[in-house]
Amino acid sequence: MPKDMVWWMCKNFANEVADFVVLILPVTTNYLYLFVKLKSLGSEDLKLYCLISGDLVVEGKMMIYILLAFVALQLTPTTLAQYRDVLDPCSPSPCGPNTHCSVNAGGAAVCRCLPGNFPKPDTITGCGPQCTSDYECRSHERCYGSKCVSACDPSPCGVNADCESYNHKSICKCLRGYTGDPFVQCAQQSPIARRIISVPNTQALASYSNPCSPSPCGTNANCHVSGDRPVCTCAPGHQGNPLTYCSRGECSSNSECPSFKVCENFNCVNPCSTACGPNAACDVRNHIPVCSCPPGYTGDPVRHCRVYDENELCNPSPCGVNTKCRVENGRAICSCAPSFFGNPLTGCRHECERDSECGPSESCIQFKCKNPCSPSPCGQYATCDVRGHVAVCKCPQDYLGDPNVRCFPECTSHAECPGNLACIGLKCADPCKGACGVNADCRVDRSNHKAICSCPKGFTGHPFQECRRFTPADLCQPNPCGANAVCNPGHDNSGRERPVCTCPSGYIGDALKYCSRGECVTDSDCGPSRSCSNYNCINPCANACGVNANCEVRNHGAVCSCPRGFRGDPFTQCTSDPARGKRQSVASNSTLTAEPKKD
Repeated sequence: MPKDMVWWMCKNFANEVADFVVLILPVTTNYLYLFVKLKSLGSEDLKLYCLISGDLVVEGKMMIYILLAFVALQLTPTTLAQYRDVLDPCSPSPCGPNTHCSVNAGGAAVCRCLPGNFPKPDTITGCGPQCTSDYECRSHERCYGSKCVSACDPSPCGVNADCESYNHKSICKCLRGYTGDPFVQCAQQSPIARRIISVPNTQALASYSNPCSPSPCGTNANCHVSGDRPVCTCAPGHQGNPLTYCSRGECSSNSECPSFKVCENFNCVNPCSTACGPNAACDVRNHIPVCSCPPGYTGDPVRHCRVYDENELCNPSPCGVNTKCRVENGRAICSCAPSFFGNPLTGCRHECERDSECGPSESCIQFKCKNPCSPSPCGQYATCDVRGHVAVCKCPQDYLGDPNVRCFPECTSHAECPGNLACIGLKCADPCKGACGVNADCRVDRSNHKAICSCPKGFTGHPFQECRRFTPADLCQPNPCGANAVCNPGHDNSGRERPVCTCPSGYIGDALKYCSRGECVTDSDCGPSRSCSNYNCINPCANACGVNANCEVRNHGAVCSCPRGFRGDPFTQCTSDPARGKRQSVASNSTLTAEPKKD
């Protein structure tokens, strides 16, 4: 399709859609990805991946049919560099773990392992340590610091000893002709246990400058001088008698043997014959013996495989100190031992080892923080306080005794105190102290140990409050008279001051006991036939007239008169007078006869 036609179609497509975004992602030097994001007609986002090679791939739910052509452009390096900044091929990174992603000159992502890591098996999958165990290295190497290094580097051997690597381990041997501890030092043997060439006498030997020229050794043997003597050894890859003939071995390296064998002493042998321990399974992989314990067995396959016992999960215990290990469902479960707490995987400890590890009011008792006063170590009735993590015993206030044994009060009743003292606040004290008022006298009643307060002579007042000098007015304070009576200071017959009690006006009765209000004050308060006497309405004729006298009440007063036939003082005595009585009788009759004449 012509390039102009393609751009025309893209232009018209962009004019029809409201939201049109083109992102250009470099793939190779000459190709692009066109990512077109569309939002229209309420449809989902449509993703169109257009490969410049001519294929159209459409992903997403289409709401309209779109025909989009794309262009193969031969871009210049300058144009391409501008597009590389739009999207980074390393974001997101296509590389695996422990890798670093970088972009090469062609715009492609390049994955490399981080320092100290190796492809596992490639950088796309990820990188990791070269090894985690010896069996991931070659037989003459061991895993050290996550890298495969020579088992003899550094050499663990002593002086005059050689180190050989075998099955990932270093083997020390004394040099030929030497003996001793190869891990410490090897000394030269005496006599030398080596095969040497018979040499001519000293005079003949002096005529040769090099004892190995010509070589006295056999076929395929090498000659070297040691102490002015020729020493014959078979050439590498050969074996036999170096004095006569050395034949070529089966191999000189593992590569010359099948993958399931190794080259040992110039012969291809099965490494499993000596590589693994008893009961172990052996599998040779690329000349390397791989040992493993079969199902139902456990242990170090290089040394020994034994029947698996799940209790071995706790022997040795994987738990920390002061813990218990038990096996459940094939797993070792760690827990703290009784009275211990913490992380059983790292170790458990007591709640405390010393008082300073507890709060200020607690002590470390049997490795636990407890209140040293609970239970109380003190004696009976003693109180316990914690000071500096220590229980301090003391007797309560006013108590006596040893707080560590028993505290007791000085007294609990008055009877336990002397007669002049009383039991106050569990102590024997003077009951008069603070008991009486100002200026009052106090004495202790020895029979009941109580304070008796009184005002001294010449004083008066309330002895429990205040005593003051006596005045005449105090004779009537408080009033010693009866109810409704009036008290006035006075004197008795001897002239001593004393209170005088009288009933007030209008009252009657015994002033020392009770004065009651009277029946009357004046005669008008009484009836016409009675008079008021001593505040009582009485008959005025009572005891008013003399003997034989008549009494008549008139206006509240008594009128006395002698009766007919009597004469005398009616207020004293009336005596009989017959003559007068006769005259009075005649006069009375005359009066009665004459009265009708008045009509």
